[in-house]
Amino acid sequence: MKILHTADWHLGKRLYKHDLRDDHVRFLDWLVETIENRAIDVLLISGDVFDTTNPNDGSMQLYYQFLTRMLPLERRIIITGGNHDSPSKLNAPRELLRHLNMHVVGCTTGNCTDEIIRLTTGSTDLLVAAVPYLRDSDLRQSISGQAYEERIEAVRMGIRNHYERIIDHCQTDYRNVPVLAMGHLYVNGATVSPESEREIHAVGGQAAFSSEHFPPGFDYVALGHIHVPQQIGGVQTVRYSGSPIPLSFGERDNHHQALEITVENGKISAIESVPVPRFRSLRQVAGPLEAVQEMLEKLEETDALTTLVEVLVEEENESLVIRQQFEKLQRDYANAPFQIAKTRLTFRNKLRGLDALYVADTQLQDLSYLDVFNRRLDASQVEGDERTALVEAYKELYRLVTEQATHPIPLHENPTNTLS
Repeated sequence: MKILHTADWHLGKRLYKHDLRDDHVRFLDWLVETIENRAIDVLLISGDVFDTTNPNDGSMQLYYQFLTRMLPLERRIIITGGNHDSPSKLNAPRELLRHLNMHVVGCTTGNCTDEIIRLTTGSTDLLVAAVPYLRDSDLRQSISGQAYEERIEAVRMGIRNHYERIIDHCQTDYRNVPVLAMGHLYVNGATVSPESEREIHAVGGQAAFSSEHFPPGFDYVALGHIHVPQQIGGVQTVRYSGSPIPLSFGERDNHHQALEITVENGKISAIESVPVPRFRSLRQVAGPLEAVQEMLEKLEETDALTTLVEVLVEEENESLVIRQQFEKLQRDYANAPFQIAKTRLTFRNKLRGLDALYVADTQLQDLSYLDVFNRRLDASQVEGDERTALVEAYKELYRLVTEQATHPIPLHENPTNTLS
């Protein structure tokens, strides 16, 4: 049996103002051809199928067109929800897709048997533990007065207990059958892309989970959530496949791939990286304005899709002339064989404090929710223990709000709701 491990497609992703739909179209074309040419039996998507919980019509169209193209190939597909996905949208066609050999687990029900899928190809059996992104609300109940570290520990143990219940069930009811687990979480020690790091910390207690917390018994763990492909804890069978295309400028040098796992005689016999072709280059051009202009002049188109460029200009002294020339950059290169996706101008002589820079043209995408809150604390000169307490409280509020956005409480289920 051959399994292809993928994750973090992020259909609908935009890189600043640039839609990456064409990148995804080419990736999905490649994926269909790869599954057919390499005789893949099972496709795994370990979370973050979509980039937002409310994907647009174009993203949904790409998703269902891909699933439709897979039908004549008669392969098995297992899809789990990620933190970017809407469980209800993923689960909506679940019963229909199940009859087409496509299994969807958008969120956990608390019953581990709902996440165990048995696959048979010829004489080979395989169990897949299709574990979706586990939210704090899935794992613990908030207790008044509980310290932050206690809440982190409760989440960590909740994740471990979830996987332990699954492996116990597999080993009790399906002896001598290999078990492959899926997961969408951050495991300690994983290398992340610079743009991804803020988000990883924003999703909370999962940052405390380590590879040794996975209970023994899983023959392979197919992870999603981190976009950099890698092994975890030096174990070849615990891996992030990474994102199939670059989704930020911080991912421009990643080696994008899918992972092919071969199961023979009840064991994993081979794990092979299958490189995804590069359809578009992302380039970063940084330095003083004059040097940046020279580098832009030398840029050439190298791939099927137009190169996107991040321009970071840094000058020692503030200058009106520099500002004016910087503002002309987009117009000057409007007809170039590349597109400027983002520009930023920094003056070093506006240094305030130990590590702050005065930045012109700062965009909202450059700031995390914690960046904004920390700037507000800086303005109010809040420091020490008070600052630490406020930041932790703000993180908790952010977690509660984001979870409520993905799991809204129906009006009739809200015990505090009253009608006047």
